[in-house]
Amino acid sequence: MRLNHTIFHVVLATGLCLSAHTIMAQQKTTPNYLENAWKQAGGAAAITDAAAWQQQLKQRIAAKIAALDATTRKAMIADAEKAMSFQWPSITAEVYLQFRDNGNRINFENIQFERRKVLSTLIAGEMAENKGRFLPQIVNGLWLILEESTWVLPAHIGAQKLGSNLPDPNEQVIDLFAGETAMTLSWAQFLLRSELDKYSVIVNKRIDYELEKRIYTPYLERNDFWWMGFKGGQVNNWNIWINSNVLKAALLNLTNTDKRNRVIEKSIRSADNFVNAYAPDGGCDEGPSYWGHAGGKLIELLDDLYSSSGGRLDFSNNKLMHAIGAYIYKMHVDSNRFVNFADASARSIPPSQDVFMYGKMYNDEQLQQFGAYLNQLERRGGDNIRISALGIFVYKLLLGDEMQRTKAVAPYTGVNWLPDLQVLSLRSRPGSSAGLFFAAQGGHNAESHNHNDVGNFVLYMNGKPAIIDVGVGTYTKQTFSKDRYKLWYMQSQWHNCPTINGVQQKDGRAFQANNVQFTPQKSAYKLQMDIAAAYPAEAEVSKWQRTYNFIPGKQRLELTEAYVLKTWKEAFREHFMTCLPADVSKAGKIVLSAKEGTLVITYNPAEFAVETEQQEIADGRLSPVWGNSVTRITLVSKGKQLAGSHSIGFTME
Repeated sequence: MRLNHTIFHVVLATGLCLSAHTIMAQQKTTPNYLENAWKQAGGAAAITDAAAWQQQLKQRIAAKIAALDATTRKAMIADAEKAMSFQWPSITAEVYLQFRDNGNRINFENIQFERRKVLSTLIAGEMAENKGRFLPQIVNGLWLILEESTWVLPAHIGAQKLGSNLPDPNEQVIDLFAGETAMTLSWAQFLLRSELDKYSVIVNKRIDYELEKRIYTPYLERNDFWWMGFKGGQVNNWNIWINSNVLKAALLNLTNTDKRNRVIEKSIRSADNFVNAYAPDGGCDEGPSYWGHAGGKLIELLDDLYSSSGGRLDFSNNKLMHAIGAYIYKMHVDSNRFVNFADASARSIPPSQDVFMYGKMYNDEQLQQFGAYLNQLERRGGDNIRISALGIFVYKLLLGDEMQRTKAVAPYTGVNWLPDLQVLSLRSRPGSSAGLFFAAQGGHNAESHNHNDVGNFVLYMNGKPAIIDVGVGTYTKQTFSKDRYKLWYMQSQWHNCPTINGVQQKDGRAFQANNVQFTPQKSAYKLQMDIAAAYPAEAEVSKWQRTYNFIPGKQRLELTEAYVLKTWKEAFREHFMTCLPADVSKAGKIVLSAKEGTLVITYNPAEFAVETEQQEIADGRLSPVWGNSVTRITLVSKGKQLAGSHSIGFTME
């Protein structure tokens, strides 16, 4: 995780990790696709009739509501009826300050998020029933949100001049969830404006007032929010997540044409800083479970620009943006399992509506079918229309029927090499989750949401994990502080990486893989890299060439390493993480067994001794994925030579 001097304090306060793309890279190639399209369409003339766009959108939503099947309508109303008895939790100063005082961010976030989810459920029920029965409770929720001292999370309020404390009423900060709240309130007003006016004419006035004060004014007047990208430095998903929500709010809520156009133009110029930072392969260095708030938010912004401009802002021929969308299926393993390097989770379901929208915009059948596939996964939980947030509810309403009519297929592509991101995924049986799946990365240790994991890899058998990346635990203050790498799951010794001369990898841009090459061969695929530079000087390593040979026909991965040490301090250690029981009873052979298959790890017992260690897991984010513990297998070198090589095999039987 790289932290430059100018934004170090913001990082500690806001809880962000920074993008792998530097402003220097942006300066070398700044295509500014969005701004150029805006200018070519005549700037403010591109969106000349927002009222007509709003009317058309209202008609589409009304038609979808009218066409709801009885079961879905009944379920939406039943959920709203339950929410009628919801006791809105208060937000105290004490709970807001828990992040500052003890690092806990979950207690506040649970309250804030629950308020908005219940509000969304009530609005969906009111739209389904249309009797005004839920309006009093809807207004209760709206009023409480409007009276919140801030919409900014405690973990992010550190961006204010007074730092991590209670929110300063004299300084309006815009973070991810201020943007999310703006979008939620704008949709609430858009969907129920006349109903709210009948209940009380003050409600819509108050929504307008708070959006102006908390969002539009600081958004237009300030260029110093780091996530905007106007002052240099790096941007990440914050940029496109906030910009897409502010754009949506402006399109739905603002009636002042000049102000709306100024918000649109600024969102376009700022979002270009996000797109400009992407390399041609479209890889998301924040990982698949963050893609929904990166590439997923980009397609929402593109779709809004296209529809509100009557097609004048059209990005359907943009290869880079298409690649940003296609990234998500390239990292898919099976079902809800994705390659999860860094802070990404091994289990997640990317937003199906965003994947589907990519497929539609770029006429990409694979993406459309994958969106339909993800929609099926979401619906397995019993939700006909997912109401986790108001914006998601509307997307599901508008696209749900079409996604259900589309053939639901996961592409299961066989070879996916992202040379800029330096991430590779391979499967032994393309088109199927059966067989052996392998993914590995080169990269560097300053990627967004970075773990010290250069050269890390994972293996799945028939879609189920065998050699794993544990991922990240529940976010706390420490997660995004100078003590980040004291957390065990951030360290290279708890990834599938070696410890050299007793030294682990180091965080920072300089700690990277060199000479990374992917070579497709007739019956195998080779990925090689030198990871010596990922270790600090005290590791005393000149070369650590790590070569992966993936042999599909044999369901086998061969890991070969050739190394040169400057001095020998202690035995190097090869680490492999697994969620499966490890049988190490036979020298030279480790057996990982599961009902999906058996993975046999072979090594030379003359070269290595084997150790195993259970790592207990008691974390609300990790336990649902891995259970109560994971196992670290360590091969300890028996030699003391300064140069050598060895091979370790992984075969699915």
